[in-house]
Amino acid sequence: MFPALISLLVLGVLVIVHEAGHLVVARWAGVRILRFSIGFGPRLMTFTRGHTEYAISAIPLGGYVKMSGEQYAERHIPKPWDYLAKPPGTRATIIFAGPFVNYLVAFLSLWTVYVIGYPELLPVVGKVLDDMPAQAAGLAPGDHIRAINNQPIHTWDDLTTTVSASPGRPLSLRVEYRGAARTVTVTPTPKQITDPIGREKTVGLIGIAASGEFEPYRLGPVPAFGRAFRQQMQWTEETLAAMGSLLTGKLALRDSVTGPIGLVYLTSDAVKLGIVPVLFLASLLSLSLGIFNLFPIPILDGGHLFFLLVEWLRGRAVSVKIQERAAQASFVLLMTLVLVISFNDLHRFGLLKRVGEWFGH
Repeated sequence: MFPALISLLVLGVLVIVHEAGHLVVARWAGVRILRFSIGFGPRLMTFTRGHTEYAISAIPLGGYVKMSGEQYAERHIPKPWDYLAKPPGTRATIIFAGPFVNYLVAFLSLWTVYVIGYPELLPVVGKVLDDMPAQAAGLAPGDHIRAINNQPIHTWDDLTTTVSASPGRPLSLRVEYRGAARTVTVTPTPKQITDPIGREKTVGLIGIAASGEFEPYRLGPVPAFGRAFRQQMQWTEETLAAMGSLLTGKLALRDSVTGPIGLVYLTSDAVKLGIVPVLFLASLLSLSLGIFNLFPIPILDGGHLFFLLVEWLRGRAVSVKIQERAAQASFVLLMTLVLVISFNDLHRFGLLKRVGEWFGH
């Protein structure tokens, strides 16, 4: 129960910082905030400070910031502190602030992981497969691969990344075994694969498996900055590629998308492992939340930005009725999608079976 509560807290914090981004920039722009809500629907708890009502609402699938002057009836009597009284550029900045803060939180969480240290799988051979290049080159269990083509190799990820990117190209490996060093040459075998996000590519394989040895790995604050930035760019690219694969049918929805139930389940598992896995997962979730909110779906921040872009191009706002109908339709669509994904999560993580076992006993 405790890990589940912590996981809900982590997800809640990600929602809070997103909405806080909107709130802070809106106030900076001189817009009055009427309500700051965590969740949607009926309000369960509220308190008021200044002009703002703070609320926790019944449906815990996000949150919202209600600003003065964003309703149709208020459009005809604009006041200086109204949202619609501000130019499109200012409104776009307010909307973009939420996803931007999620992106920033994702970066800071990942940077913290690299600074405080995390267990990294070492490039030590645990098993050599038969009839593969590694066996032909004389690699054996216990060999510690220190460098490839004179470039230091610190982790198993360094090793697999270099080998995977070198199909058919000879590689010079500096290897150590019980203090004795030697150099071997191995040429990765090309293999056509489909990666986890549906992309076809040719990779190099040499036929080894890791020994499972780990070592604490830490970076200084400045190197950690660069490492976190590169990792975040990689995650962003992979997330966008995965969405492209989903839209083109190369990737199945049931195998690639996790909903609220699955997120709580995964975060609960991370909580059991300690602070580093929690921060790592929080970074990935915050990044995903920021990217997802920028999709041009009317109920999301990206939809608002799309309408603002249209307003800027045509010189007048899109009809409020059109925006409201588009938002209602997208809300129904998203809620349906959440229900489908949540049901899939129950099967995917074996939760339905667990519930059945509880009631069976």
